[in-house]
Amino acid sequence: MISFDSIFFVLYLNIRINLACWKFDLITTTMKLLYITLSVLLPAALYAQTGNQNKENQRVKAGFGVTVVQTQPEFPGGEDSLNNYLVENIKYPREAKLDGKQGRVYVGFLIDKKGKISFERVLSGISDELDTEAMRVVRSMPDWKPGTRGGENVDVQYILAIDFVLPPKHTEE
Repeated sequence: MISFDSIFFVLYLNIRINLACWKFDLITTTMKLLYITLSVLLPAALYAQTGNQNKENQRVKAGFGVTVVQTQPEFPGGEDSLNNYLVENIKYPREAKLDGKQGRVYVGFLIDKKGKISFERVLSGISDELDTEAMRVVRSMPDWKPGTRGGENVDVQYILAIDFVLPPKHTEE
């Protein structure tokens, strides 16, 4: 595989040779600068592309050139099922609704090797009522599909954002 340093070294030599050979006038100088810019940016852009990688499975260097597959934990049925679960199970607290409190609560928790949720805590909250409701919903979740690394289940910390949004008030005219 060609290294990034060798690409730039070849480009550097190419630019030095071309600059030495070209005469300097306004039009050719502009063309030369365009050529130099493209000859530097195009290989850098091609080198930077990583290709299509699966969102769920990511290859991670584990040291000494060993690559392992890492899979994030997943709610049973996927992300859509998680959203449906939250919509169906969140009960907007009456006091918060009357006070017009709304926003996003971040709940952090650990998904262990068996997919069970533990160590739940509110990382960023809105009010006591909404924070308590978010914790109740997280604690009542079914077991998740655990995360894996190198084919083995591992404990994974997870942060879930739960939105509390009130419907807009209708004004009668």
